[in-house]
Amino acid sequence: MSDIPSKRIATHSQTCAAVVAEVLASSLLDHRPADRCLAAIFRQRRQLGARDRRIIGETLFAVLRWWGWLRHLAPPEFTAAVASQRSLDKPLPEALWFACFSAAWYLEARPDLPPSVAWWLYQANIKMPEIDFPAGRTTPLRERRRLLKPFLAHFNLVLPLPVEDLIPAWAIAEIESSRPLPELIEAMQVRSPLWLRAQTNDIDRLKAELGRENIRLEAHPRMTYALQAPAAPPVNLHAVPAFKEGRFEVQDVASQAVAYICDPKPGEMWWDACAGAGGKTLHLAWLMQGKGSIVATDNRTYKLQDLKLRARRAKFHNITCKEWLGIDVPRYHKLFHGVLVDVPCSCSGIWRRNPDARWVTQPEELPDFTELQWRLLTNAAQGTAVNGTLVYSTCSCFTAENQGVVDQFLAANPDFALQPFECPVTGRHVDGMSQIWPWDADCDAMFTAKFTRLR
Repeated sequence: MSDIPSKRIATHSQTCAAVVAEVLASSLLDHRPADRCLAAIFRQRRQLGARDRRIIGETLFAVLRWWGWLRHLAPPEFTAAVASQRSLDKPLPEALWFACFSAAWYLEARPDLPPSVAWWLYQANIKMPEIDFPAGRTTPLRERRRLLKPFLAHFNLVLPLPVEDLIPAWAIAEIESSRPLPELIEAMQVRSPLWLRAQTNDIDRLKAELGRENIRLEAHPRMTYALQAPAAPPVNLHAVPAFKEGRFEVQDVASQAVAYICDPKPGEMWWDACAGAGGKTLHLAWLMQGKGSIVATDNRTYKLQDLKLRARRAKFHNITCKEWLGIDVPRYHKLFHGVLVDVPCSCSGIWRRNPDARWVTQPEELPDFTELQWRLLTNAAQGTAVNGTLVYSTCSCFTAENQGVVDQFLAANPDFALQPFECPVTGRHVDGMSQIWPWDADCDAMFTAKFTRLR
């Protein structure tokens, strides 16, 4: 670097580094979701401008995405605290993070390195050659790994940096991928695109409107209402008129597949048992053309308030929201044409979108998840009418949460059988269980099982 960065850049870079370090401590040491930690800090520190927030957010999630390698460049006191699952006595100086933060941006292989990266490198006394990252090209992991050589040399480190280090060691045994594990990990290291779900039949008009906002949309080849947008759109999508009018929702294409697998018909009665904020509920309502009825339940009533607002915006009047604590509900027995049980899970299928989840989730939590999933599926299944449809879904790629729960459910519930279907994303015919992988549509990983009630 030939010129010392300006004082303004220095102040901005120090501020951003301090916030990122603070959120990393909250997330990795306290096992709290990084996005919630970050949102809390942004609410507290209104003085942080849009540019600050962008650099903070992108640096934070880049570090978390590559933490398996970058932990070697982090302050030793911090990595020791993470390994021993203890808190730090006091915050570490942000200067100890400069090498790690700048390396994270290089690993992202983006052509738009911000000035803060140059300042962090300057302060860390690390010299990097000029590197051209072509826009629109995915840089292989082997090339990204080579970018760390100057950083490792600065700390006198010689490390192999295996690809497997990019996910927790305990998780490797839980994944049965249709492709080799390194290929899955490589897919998980790529930032997720943004998928929209058109909630209008006039898709051309929606494309034209968002096109005027410089948001170029491409439809999925099989699911024409699923529209892929840039990962970082130039405008706030929630502020555009089409969103305020309920003509699209932000929803990953793998998540959109679940409602298509449910295949609800207008006039039917459905129960979305673990509705959350209602992304799949709204999709069911759309496929039902607003006719019939949907009972949307969750144990988090604040999430259901979000769903009510979204349903009102989309003009769906056939959705009723109720609290459900996961117990058997006798009055629901054999009441619904269809029941969807989109259960809480490890979220291993959305590690590319929420990279902190791979480090925040602990192995001892997995048995708790599977026990909860089996219980929710078993209790919600009682609401399925004879010859009705029951759908179980997770955003997980762990076998125990997917086929493991399905096998346990079928063994205990002989009144149900798997129902073959065609995966909406891939077109593959499956025997009742579908695992969508990131390479299937540049999307999250999603598992879905479909049952029919025999008697």
